[in-house]
Amino acid sequence: MTRHNHRLLHVLLALCIALALAACGGSPTLVPATATPSATATAVSTRAADTPTEVHESASSTPTSKPLDLATPTSTATPTAAPLPVATTPAPTTRCEGLAGQLEIQLLVGPADAVGLEPVAVGSVPFAVTTSGTPCLVEGQGPITYDATLTQQWGTYAVTMDVYMVVQGECSGQAGAERLALVLETTGDQLVVVDAGSAFRGEYPWSGTRSLDLAFPLEEGATAQGEGWSVVLHLASE
Repeated sequence: MTRHNHRLLHVLLALCIALALAACGGSPTLVPATATPSATATAVSTRAADTPTEVHESASSTPTSKPLDLATPTSTATPTAAPLPVATTPAPTTRCEGLAGQLEIQLLVGPADAVGLEPVAVGSVPFAVTTSGTPCLVEGQGPITYDATLTQQWGTYAVTMDVYMVVQGECSGQAGAERLALVLETTGDQLVVVDAGSAFRGEYPWSGTRSLDLAFPLEEGATAQGEGWSVVLHLASE
C-alpha cells in the first residue's frame, strides 16, 4: 500500500466514525478555557473595595406631592347646629292649690229664739287643701258653743248648745272659675233648763246630727244658706 492510499484510508475511517456518532446523537463536548484573572482587573477590584463609595441621592428619591384627585369627592365636616329650645306654654295655675280659709257658720237656736234670746249661734270652721293636683281635697273642723240665759221675776230660762262641725270636699275647675263643693256635718248637744224656783224646774235635752251640702264659687264672701243655717266663705289670701 502506497502512502497516498494509507492517508485516504485514515480519512475514510474518520468519516465513518463521525457518521456513526452523528447517527447515535452524540456531540463533541467543548471544554471551556480557564479564565485567568489579570493583575490589572484584580487591582482595580481591590481598590474599588477599599475606597468608600459616595452615594448620591437619586432625583427619584425626592418626595413628590401627590396630585389632587379631582374625580374623588372630598368630604367636609359640617357642624351640627344645636336644637333650638321649644317654647312651651306654662300650664295654667289653679287657685285651688294651697287654698286655705274658713267657713263662718250661723245656726239658728230655736229654743232661744222662742223667748227672745240671741237666736243665732256663730262659729267658724278653718279649712285647707290637703293634696296637690286637681281636684284638690279640702278638710276642716271646728266647734260652735252657745250659752244664753233669760232672767225673769218668776225665774230663769237658760239655753246651752255645743256643736262639733267637720267639713270635707274638693276644690276644682278651670283657672279663674274654680269652685268649692263641700259637705258640712254637724253633731251637737243642746240643753234647755227652766228654773222657777220651788214652783217648777225642768230640763229639756236634745242631741242630733245634721249634714249640709255646700257649693261656693271661689270668691271672698260667697254665701250658702238654708232653713236655720247660713255659711259665709272667707279666703285666707283675701
